[in-house]
Amino acid sequence: MTGKKNSLKEQINTYRQVLNLIRIIRFILFFYSAISFIFWFLNCFEVSWLYRFNWLFVIPYQIINKYYQPDGMTADFTLAIIGGICLLLGFIFDFVTKFLFEKLIKLEEQEEQQRLKAKQIRKRKTAKPVLGNSENGNSAASDAISPENNIELIPKLLFIITPHINKIKRKQDDIELTFQEVEIWKQRVNKKLLENISYSKPMQKGYYRKNLFLMYKDFNYTDDFIYYIKPTLDSIILEFKKYGISVSFCYVLSSITDSANLEKELDCMDTILSLNFNKEIIVTNRFKVAYDNKSTQQYRLKLKGEYNLSKNLTITNRQPLYVLYEQKQEEINQ
Repeated sequence: MTGKKNSLKEQINTYRQVLNLIRIIRFILFFYSAISFIFWFLNCFEVSWLYRFNWLFVIPYQIINKYYQPDGMTADFTLAIIGGICLLLGFIFDFVTKFLFEKLIKLEEQEEQQRLKAKQIRKRKTAKPVLGNSENGNSAASDAISPENNIELIPKLLFIITPHINKIKRKQDDIELTFQEVEIWKQRVNKKLLENISYSKPMQKGYYRKNLFLMYKDFNYTDDFIYYIKPTLDSIILEFKKYGISVSFCYVLSSITDSANLEKELDCMDTILSLNFNKEIIVTNRFKVAYDNKSTQQYRLKLKGEYNLSKNLTITNRQPLYVLYEQKQEEINQ
């Protein structure tokens, strides 16, 4: 078990190193392609100061000129050819980047599942045996180590949402909403949302940076929650449309355990909200790991992309995000 775990960590570290290297090469290729096209365009107009940057293209020029010799009477397309080749290589490296990134995600998910299994085994080993007759003792011991009694191992469903408010303009000279008016309408929308989902009885609710969040004690409630939340939001959109207000929602789903830091997870989800993914159910990698372990899955997940979720500009924290799809809709699209 330990050997496999170490081997998996080594693979993950190797993939990360290779991925970082390929990202750098991809960036250089796209950048070099861009300046090649820009310099070729300027060269067509015989801009005098371009000769100062000849050193940037000496080696590529020599390689291309082995196969392409421009006629003195025609335009020199060498720089354009260099730019095209770099652009093509950039797209190839971009494809390799996406392929390696997906492989890395799968390896990280395997590592997470192994960690959860190891944690469950440790909990079972440390569970105290109950004294008594064999029948009652076995039953009590079974209850002591059952997942239902081990609250920490049961992931919870975490949901955060923000409404975007705009005025429906009836006339061209209609005045936009002020900041204060937008905030007032947001409060009304959130109040209506809380009223409409009171039936779901979240174990915790509140606001994180003015964004409403809900937490449910059982992650298995996910499919039912998504099934009911979509028509609920649609009904709110229609209701406020009568008042001349256009409402759209951005929301994110994640999972969390008792051992995790709620504020840290909400902060990450708040950053995802700022990306403004409208009309899509965005979920985190934590959610994906928990959802993949469900016995029944009504929805499917597709990789949305890799995003930097760090609010510190000096720190890069790239994480995968996924979009939740109904299986029926996905099969129709395919």
